[in-house]
Amino acid sequence: FAFTKDWFIIGSILGETRYYYSPDKFSTSIQFNENSSWKIQRINLKTIETDDDTTKSYSFNMGRKFTLNHKFTKKLTSNYKKQIDSNLDDYRYNKWDIIEQMNPGLVKVISEKLTNTFSPDFLKWLKPTITYNPTYNWNLNIIDTVVTTANVKSSNSFKTKIGLSLQDLVELVYTPEKKGKSSKSRGRGRGRSSSSNKSKKNFNVKNPALRFMLGGVHTLVSKLNKISATYTYTTSHDYNNISSDLSTLYLYRLGFQESPVNTNGEVLFNNELIANNNLVGSSSSSYGNDLNVSSSVNLTRSIVTSLDFKYSNSLSIPSTASRTKNESFSFYPLGTRGDEGIPITNWSVNWSGIEKWWFMDKLFKSVTLSHGFNGERSMSSKDENNDGYIADDELQNEQYSFNYSPIIGITTKTKGRSPVTFKVNYNLNQTIKKIDESTERNHGSQVSSSISFRKSGGLTIPLFFFRDFYIPNDMDFSLNFNWNTDRKLMTSTVVDNLADFNEQSNNTSWSVKPNISYSFTRWVNGNFYFVYGISENKTTGKNEERDFGFNVNIKIQG
Repeated sequence: FAFTKDWFIIGSILGETRYYYSPDKFSTSIQFNENSSWKIQRINLKTIETDDDTTKSYSFNMGRKFTLNHKFTKKLTSNYKKQIDSNLDDYRYNKWDIIEQMNPGLVKVISEKLTNTFSPDFLKWLKPTITYNPTYNWNLNIIDTVVTTANVKSSNSFKTKIGLSLQDLVELVYTPEKKGKSSKSRGRGRGRSSSSNKSKKNFNVKNPALRFMLGGVHTLVSKLNKISATYTYTTSHDYNNISSDLSTLYLYRLGFQESPVNTNGEVLFNNELIANNNLVGSSSSSYGNDLNVSSSVNLTRSIVTSLDFKYSNSLSIPSTASRTKNESFSFYPLGTRGDEGIPITNWSVNWSGIEKWWFMDKLFKSVTLSHGFNGERSMSSKDENNDGYIADDELQNEQYSFNYSPIIGITTKTKGRSPVTFKVNYNLNQTIKKIDESTERNHGSQVSSSISFRKSGGLTIPLFFFRDFYIPNDMDFSLNFNWNTDRKLMTSTVVDNLADFNEQSNNTSWSVKPNISYSFTRWVNGNFYFVYGISENKTTGKNEERDFGFNVNIKIQG
């Protein structure tokens, strides 16, 4: 396609693309599986009708697989797989008829899967990836020796993913001075020619005012890492107990049509067969949307902030029940019922390098602070009127939650040959459930801390006329402390103050656990521990726990 290079916009894209006409992979296989068994019971099973006291079973199955992978271009690929499972019990004594008649037997299962991936490289600042993966399944239902029905299902997934780099986008029209000088001063040969060719493709503004403005924008976006966004759309269409002799359309198998047959021509369900055999002909469809956007910001070299926003919804439409709808997204709940909050991204902050402050560099090798938040609002609705529409007043329940994990977390490590590691985290979480006018709130908080250090050494045993024998000896010491509180509040009416809630439960517990782990060579290891804790419940009262134990492991190797 070199003749398309002069075309407007798409000429360079089509002209420089390589096309492959032959498939990347082609394979097919067939497998026969015959199983015959006789079981003789201890109890005599002979009756008047039969003179046989054995239980016999026989199965003769065939599986066929087909695989075709085609790479149309370097960025466009398609993979197709098909599998057919058949039953060949009728050919038990005439197996040669399978080849002569070219009869696959009784087809019981058909499955097809198509995977398509497109990753264009002409938008390097966006890096999009598009995938479309339809899946089709057909299963035979054997009611008796004559009556059969079938279940069909078409599941599809359309997914788009991008990695937006604002820095690369700005550099399409603006090249920083430092970057331009460094590219010119690179080594000779191919590296120099390739960098010069790359610089020719990008337009670089020369206007001083524009360069000043774009320079500030470039400095700002350079602190922002790539913005990753993923959108997924899924569908599923199931039909149960349809006529087994129907041929499903390829548009249904590929996910472009909801019905497996033409609605104006063929009949999907055999009502007479279903009624005579007490069957239920049913169908169901489901639709889902998921969106996830994330990025990170380098406020400084030691402070990194990550941001994440999620949204998802799903709709289920069964033929034998009411349709339902679920929706959830990132949210910060406020108020006694949580509905006064706002949609907001989840975040996390990691601050390292604090050991460089003041005198701490003399004591600590590393000091890190961490903080994180995750909140969500979820809603479930149901079409109670069965009018085909879910209204706002048909909301079944609503739930809000947030989790600070942690509110503050500290991790330190001292200097020295046997450094001491200290960790402490304070977590806070809440869950709010709304059903009509009633509200349930669950409050929880946790504090976890640990101190640990490792002592490594060994023992050297001198031996006459031989090399000294060294026995490694390591010891780990840790001290863990945990504190937890759980509180449940409920009210049957809408209130504006937490003091108006009724306290249903209140639990408080704490525990301390020292532990010593010991290893003597690589054959012997063990540990000693002691646990002491107290838990207090509003209904059961106060409980005290004491526990002591040890483990010794001896490895015997032959």
